[in-house]
Amino acid sequence: MSTATFTDLLRKPREVLAHIDEGQVRITRRDGDDLVILRGHDLDVLQNGTALSSRLIRAIGRNQNNVVAALTDLFAWTAEFSPDELALYAAEIEQLVYSSSELGSYDRLLQAQQEWQETALAYAMGMSQVEPIELPTVQVRVERP
Repeated sequence: MSTATFTDLLRKPREVLAHIDEGQVRITRRDGDDLVILRGHDLDVLQNGTALSSRLIRAIGRNQNNVVAALTDLFAWTAEFSPDELALYAAEIEQLVYSSSELGSYDRLLQAQQEWQETALAYAMGMSQVEPIELPTVQVRVERP
């Protein structure tokens, strides 16, 4: 986080705000609490991540630390997943919710949640899970690709 004085912000706003792409900018003031300038996207991530994290932690607690039960309780779309997929989703989200909450950085949690929800939507639209393709270990020459 960059730091500048309120006087710097008033005298050289471009120079102070040039640091916003690096993260938040703390503006110190002699006569009051510091101010923090951040991008709208960063604020959205913080608010949405905090809300999702809070919902997940409460649901996990209500379900005696059973993350799978918490997720199925919160999100009806989890019914689209097989038991194995649901276990993978739960393991990923459990790790991310605690680390995100501790670090105050929610980008990875929100991204993972969105990806799992989009997968469920694809299943609901009729797409099915495909098995991974095994590529040959040795190059094979073909006459016409």
